[in-house]
Amino acid sequence: MDTIGLDLRGVPCPLNAVRCQLAFEKLAVGEGLRVQLDSGEPLESVVNQFLDAGQQVDVEVRSGQHATVLITRLFP
Repeated sequence: MDTIGLDLRGVPCPLNAVRCQLAFEKLAVGEGLRVQLDSGEPLESVVNQFLDAGQQVDVEVRSGQHATVLITRLFP
């Protein structure tokens, strides 16, 4: 599986969600987007955005202030 990395630590809402969506739209089915986000609202908004769209979301690493999330495209 191909994966694209995106570091959005320090990027405020809703800009982080918009940048995730733009990067995600370039993925083919089965590819992933690994995103580094600030914990709290930035993490929650991005995770919920893609879960609501029916895509696969896995929180891989969560530390005090940051988290790494893998979003996998399940369908076009």
